[in-house]
Parts: sequence; C-alpha cells; structure tokens
Amino acid sequence: MNQCDYLFFLKQLPMFNEVPLSIVETLLNNGTFIRGSCDQDPSFLHSQSIYIVLKGSIRFIDSRLPEGAQTVALWEKGDVFPIDQKGGMFLSPFISVRTSEDILMLNIPFYILKKIMSYYPQLQMNFLVMLQQNVFFSYELFLRYMHRSQDENAEPDS
Repeated sequence: MNQCDYLFFLKQLPMFNEVPLSIVETLLNNGTFIRGSCDQDPSFLHSQSIYIVLKGSIRFIDSRLPEGAQTVALWEKGDVFPIDQKGGMFLSPFISVRTSEDILMLNIPFYILKKIMSYYPQLQMNFLVMLQQNVFFSYELFLRYMHRSQDENAEPDS
C-alpha cells in the first residue's frame, strides 16, 4: 500500500468518521510506521501514543494465565488503541507482545492528536467513543484477573 491507500483506509475507520480528509492526512504525516514480526518486547510501544493497526495483528500474552487463555488482547487491521503515560495495562513484566509477520502500525504521538482534537470536536467525540470501548475491555480484563486472584487465594478443600 502507498501513502494514499493508507489515507483512505484511515478515513474509513470509525475514529475518523465525519473528520475532514485533510485532518486524517495531517495525522498520517505526523505519525511513524512500525514494522516488525515475531515476539517483541512491549517497550516498542511507546507511552503517550495512539496506535492504529494498518496490516496484520498484535497479540498481548500473559504467561501467568493457563495455556489457551493467555491472550489478553488482540488487535487486528483497523483497530485503534492508546497507550497511556504509564505504559498502559499491557506493559507489565508479565505481558509479552506477539505480532504477525506482516505487522504494520501507525504510531501517532498523543500530543499531536490532542492538539488536532482541540480544533476538531468531531475527532474528539470519536476518540472518546473509542476510549469508552477500551474502558469496557479493560473492565472485562480486570474482572478476569480478579477472578483468577480469588481462585489462587482460595483455601484447598479438605
């Protein structure tokens, strides 16, 4: 894909619904592409950024969970996810990152997105909707860990 293809792909995402093409282009031009493959250290995901999966997938694995239930998050083409100033919940020492061989992500520094959102309320609203969806996911993940912790602390049956 070329720059123009990425631009039109981004414009079709819910995050950019009703946002002028010129704004999407500005974000694309101020972002950086991340390419990679295999298992990666989560540190390649910098804090204070928004990531958009353009191609492939990225999987976050928690090695403490039982086999078959270790995937705590999976983002695929078109998914948008923020990493907060503390690195987000996925950047703990127990989480590893596995990407598909063809992974391509767009990294947009949050300060750029924030500046542009201040001028375009629709982008801000779309971003808030996306955050709401991520909060719901985070809550589900928290409940999953909470349930696991309670199971570990339970006294064995006599």
